[in-house]
Amino acid sequence: MKKLNIIGALAVVLLFATFVAFKSKENNISPAKNFINNTAGIKTVVVLGNSIVQHTPNKNYGWNGNWGMAASAEDKDFVHLLMKDIKAKNPKVVVRYANITNFERNYTTYDLAQLDEFKNADMLILKLSENVPTPTAVSDNFISHYDKLVKYLAPKDKQIKVVMDGFFNKPLVNGLVKSYAEQNKYPFVQISDLSSNPEATAKGLFENKGVADHPSDYGMSQIEKRLWDVISKFF
Repeated sequence: MKKLNIIGALAVVLLFATFVAFKSKENNISPAKNFINNTAGIKTVVVLGNSIVQHTPNKNYGWNGNWGMAASAEDKDFVHLLMKDIKAKNPKVVVRYANITNFERNYTTYDLAQLDEFKNADMLILKLSENVPTPTAVSDNFISHYDKLVKYLAPKDKQIKVVMDGFFNKPLVNGLVKSYAEQNKYPFVQISDLSSNPEATAKGLFENKGVADHPSDYGMSQIEKRLWDVISKFF
């Protein structure tokens, strides 16, 4: 009788596994892209973007910081707020970040090898859009180069790729990025609506318009909140 019960239990498990595999295939979602966490957990996170991620001091702009423009201090930009939340969950996670504005502006000729130090992180977060030239984004096939960037940095299915659109009002480029995330079933974080809120920008805090158009401390906190709401489950 016990032997029959064991066989019956194994049959139920096998039937359930077959059903799950069928549903994954039916929905065209690979198990790797559908996972919440791996057994080892997330050990490394890479955040790549532009001046909203990090910008060195520039007296010509009236910018003296060396963090996300135009946060009032390093611990007020969205990357460092994110690091704080991640560390609260797991202090052993290593978070690295960089400004790769040159990719946005020169994606057709950009040498991805210069980003080798950022390859193979457990989680890759891309916040790229603002500096992509709108007139040529379609004709130069920006998204195909964006895809090459993703696959170069995170070629394994088990790696989590998180896509963010841009803070600036650039509907075409932001739309391309969003569609890319949806087509690949990558976690997507929308922040493009935030710049319509005057409180979320640094207008009035800096004379230089380029700097003032960046997120204020409040804007940075809202960017991080939206990002954390999407990715916190992975930690």
